[in-house]
Amino acid sequence: MPNEPAPPRFDPPRALPAGARPRILPLTLADGYPTYVAAYDAPACPARAPVVYLHGIQSHPAWFASSAAHLAAGGHPVFQIARRGSGANTRDRGHAASAAQLLDDLHRAVDFARDHGAAPRVHLVAVSWGGKLAAAYALDPGRAQALASVTLVAPGLVPQVDLGPIVKARIALCLLCRPRALFDIPLNRADLFTDNRAIRTWLDADPLRLHRATARFLYVSRRLDATRAGAPRGSLAGPTTLLLARRDRIIDNPRTRELVDRLTAGRASVRELDAAHTIEFEDDPADFYGALLDSLSGPRPPHPIDLV
Repeated sequence: MPNEPAPPRFDPPRALPAGARPRILPLTLADGYPTYVAAYDAPACPARAPVVYLHGIQSHPAWFASSAAHLAAGGHPVFQIARRGSGANTRDRGHAASAAQLLDDLHRAVDFARDHGAAPRVHLVAVSWGGKLAAAYALDPGRAQALASVTLVAPGLVPQVDLGPIVKARIALCLLCRPRALFDIPLNRADLFTDNRAIRTWLDADPLRLHRATARFLYVSRRLDATRAGAPRGSLAGPTTLLLARRDRIIDNPRTRELVDRLTAGRASVRELDAAHTIEFEDDPADFYGALLDSLSGPRPPHPIDLV
C-alpha cells in the first residue's frame, strides 16, 4: 500500500528475550498519516487488558522495548504507537498541527489496541513527554471511559529543563510566518536520560532519535499543558500511578507530585525509584518492571511514597 510506511528498523538498546520481539503493524491516523505500532503478544490465555504505551518527545518505541516485553510476559498485550513525526516516521518530522490532532492520534491507538486485544478498556502507560499527552487524554471524561488505568513514568508535566526566553520569543514569531521552522529540543545530552554509559553511547548513535521540533509542535506542547492548568482538583478520576526517578535531571519531582496529587485528589499511587530519568535504562531495571506491573493490577489505597 503506498500510504503505509516501510517496516521501520527496530533496534532496542538491550537485547530482548527469545520470542519477545514485537510485530510491527501499520496504523493510519485520521488524516491519512501513516505510522506504526510495535505490538507485543501476551502468552497468558485469556490475556489481560491491553496496554497502550507512549514514548517521549525525543524517543520512539524501541527505547522502551524491554519494559513492553516484560508487561507482555506478565499477561498484557502491549501496543507502542510511534507518534507522528517521530521514530522512523520521516513525514512532517517533528511536527504536529494541534493538540486536538495528537489527542485524536492517541484515540486511534486506543481503539487499535481495544480491537486487537478484544477488550473494552486499555491501560495507558506514558513516559516523559508522553505523560503530558496521556494526562490531557485522561482528563477528557468521554475518552477516559476507555481507560482501565493511567501510569505516568517520570512524566513531562513539570520539567526542570526548558527553552530559554529568547528561543521562546523566536518560536512565537515563527508561529505567525514559519510554523514549520525547526528548533532544537533542549534534551540533546544523553546524560540527562541515564547514568548508564553503554546506553548513553547507544543514544548518541540512535538514528531515529528526534533532535528538533517545529515551532508549531512546541506551541502545541504548551497547549497540552494548558488542558490541565485549569482542571479542577480530582478531575483525573481513574486509577493513576506516578513513577518518579529520584535522580531525574529533566523532571521537577516535587512539583510533579503536587500536580498529580491535585489532579487525583490524593488518590494516585506514587513510587520513587533510585534511577535517572529513563528508569528503563538503569543497570538493573527489575524494580521498575515490577512497579509497572503493579500499576496495572487495579486501584490501591493511597499510601506514602515508596522509596525503592
